[in-house]
Amino acid sequence: MIQSGAKVTVEETDAGTVIAILPDSSQWQRIALAVWIGVWAFTGILTMVGMLKALEKDTIPFLLVFMAFWFYFLFYAVRSLIWQRAGTEYIRLSEDTLDYKRSWNAYGQVRSYDLETIKNLGTVNYDDKKFVKTYNDAFWTIGGEMIGFEYIGKKEALGFKLSDAQAKEIVKRIERNRRKQSKKLG
Repeated sequence: MIQSGAKVTVEETDAGTVIAILPDSSQWQRIALAVWIGVWAFTGILTMVGMLKALEKDTIPFLLVFMAFWFYFLFYAVRSLIWQRAGTEYIRLSEDTLDYKRSWNAYGQVRSYDLETIKNLGTVNYDDKKFVKTYNDAFWTIGGEMIGFEYIGKKEALGFKLSDAQAKEIVKRIERNRRKQSKKLG
């Protein structure tokens, strides 16, 4: 399987530690994905035009199902290409919060998590899910979150395409901040 990865940068600021996780795919992978999107769009449009020209009443359900799958895969391929070109994950560790943002070229919503309320922080275990791990590591997907935790009964995941070593280092930094917070309160 052809894999991609992530580039991690850490910066200490007045507001806290800022960790940026950028997609790290090679130029040929971005070009291959763009070519695939072009071919997918071209062949899909040709197929739909051909089906519309010979449209009969009994082929309408097939055309609708075909269009739904075609748009679905086109949407996720374009989304992945945009993420590879302009996507970044930001994690800011302040005194008492973990702020997380999936930034699409500066667009994105910041989610704040109180460090005291975070439970079961650690790396995501894909050992029993080999297919999921392989699929998430592929360069044409966005997924592959490697850090997970529970927050107010809800499971959260972040850190796209991190290596195990990168994920463990980020978890250590978060834990370090949580211990500092516990010492201040206790």
